[in-house]
Amino acid sequence: MRVGLALGGGGAKGFSHLGVIEVLEKERIPIDIIGGTSMGAVIGALYALYADAAKIESIAREFNNKSIVAELEEKFSPHREEKNNAPSPLKKTISFIKDIYTWNLKAVRKWLVDHRPFEVLFKEVFGDYCFSNCRLPFVCTAVDIVKGEEVDFQEGLLYKALLASSALPGVFPPLKIEEKILVDGGVIASIPTEAVAQRGADFIMGVSLESKKLHTNLATSADILMSVDEIRHKKIVEYCLRKADFLIEPDISRYSWADFSKISEIIDKGKEEAEKKIPSLRKLLRQRKFFFWGRDLFRKRHIPA
Repeated sequence: MRVGLALGGGGAKGFSHLGVIEVLEKERIPIDIIGGTSMGAVIGALYALYADAAKIESIAREFNNKSIVAELEEKFSPHREEKNNAPSPLKKTISFIKDIYTWNLKAVRKWLVDHRPFEVLFKEVFGDYCFSNCRLPFVCTAVDIVKGEEVDFQEGLLYKALLASSALPGVFPPLKIEEKILVDGGVIASIPTEAVAQRGADFIMGVSLESKKLHTNLATSADILMSVDEIRHKKIVEYCLRKADFLIEPDISRYSWADFSKISEIIDKGKEEAEKKIPSLRKLLRQRKFFFWGRDLFRKRHIPA
């Protein structure tokens, strides 16, 4: 029985995958195939390359310390003011002006963040490694907005596939590869369970970073549009999770996708949830292994002479 791990997207919230993987490794839970979307793809690719939880956490922390990542948090995290215990009226005014400026940019620009520094950063982390260099079979997802189709990467340069899988619409520019224009895989496959199944997994552990709470403030048209989009996305997540045999959902609802400075807290949340789930995961794995053993034995006994 081949065990697959499907890691969902979520920006900085994806650091909880590090905690989950650390616990799975410590408890000797097998991972035979790994897949990811967006930040889940980045963490998944690192583990597929090195198969060492401590090493990938070290690389992720180094990645997270880059100035370009800090700029993302400054621009997009709703918690950026927490760094100041009591922001002055002037700071609040400046923050308000920055928010208005950002929203105006959203109306006239196709994206808000230049991809080039991130391409340099991804190249620095993954170099010329290809999917064929991975120790574990790995797959990551993106979406072609020309055809409206999911694209599963299983070959070629890792950093290129990861740039496509992480191209959050409106924030990062789409990545053009041949005739495809690619954006974040989370648009239609927030947890890539189907891709992991297609890669050959018989049992799939899914790690979902999705918030269960819906937007309830419906005071403006923008609020209503946001609520409708959240409902649509929730249904997509439910569909993706149908393929998961076991689900781990770290409680990271208080964090934003841009809360990169909260990396230690977010990793701990992943550890906490995985540790809670280990007993039930072991039990289910034993049951499935027995089923597969019995099925294979039955087939061998009934092979025609």
